Amino acid sequence: MADRNSIIEKIKALLAKTTENGATEAEMLAALDKASAWMDAYDITDQELQISKEEAAVLHAEPPDLKDPHNIKWRLSYAVSQFCNVQIFRSPHESGLKCIGMPSDCQFAMWLLDSLADFVFGELYAHLIGCLAPKSERRVIIRSFTEACCQRITDRMLELVERSKAARTSNGRELVVVKDAAIKQFMKEHNMRLRTCSGYSPSNVDAAALAAGRAAGDRATFGRPVTGAAGVLRIGKS
Repeated sequence: MADRNSIIEKIKALLAKTTENGATEAEMLAALDKASAWMDAYDITDQELQISKEEAAVLHAEPPDLKDPHNIKWRLSYAVSQFCNVQIFRSPHESGLKCIGMPSDCQFAMWLLDSLADFVFGELYAHLIGCLAPKSERRVIIRSFTEACCQRITDRMLELVERSKAARTSNGRELVVVKDAAIKQFMKEHNMRLRTCSGYSPSNVDAAALAAGRAAGDRATFGRPVTGAAGVLRIGKS
């Protein structure tokens, strides 16, 4: 039989799939239906699903051998951290990203980063098909496309976050406070201090690649998975 705690975390993730968090009404209803089925099958009570002030945050780390040559995940990490209510960071001498937050939130955040990175790679590949530019120009094209695509996705996700804040109920605000406190407590206990990294804007860009990247970013979709460990949800072309 499946571990009860893992089932509870899956149900929490399903119940957090709301229109406030960027889901469609159909996706929200499907998630609620699945959550109800899990609760009935495993006799899980509402009390077990409550996130208490004593519930601890966890640290989730990517495998060290994952490759991200265009820093796509890192470009998207701030928006995903805001969208999922987690803290995403990287260590200067270690590869891969790390995530602090509630278990179901970390699971969703890392899945979303993987899925969005796959989407951007796929759009970049499609943009480069038939490109005859020399290697030096292709580097500019790749950078311009990926930066524009990631920035457009970031802008759209942050817009959803602000919309969710405006529509949030008192219970929703209380839940965010509990999660933020758990993350801060984890970082305090492990003596962790994060610092921001300033980027730069290269002057050498490709206008066509920028426009294509922004258009690709408009086609990205994102939301919580509704089945399985990561689930199946529309991440990619509309």
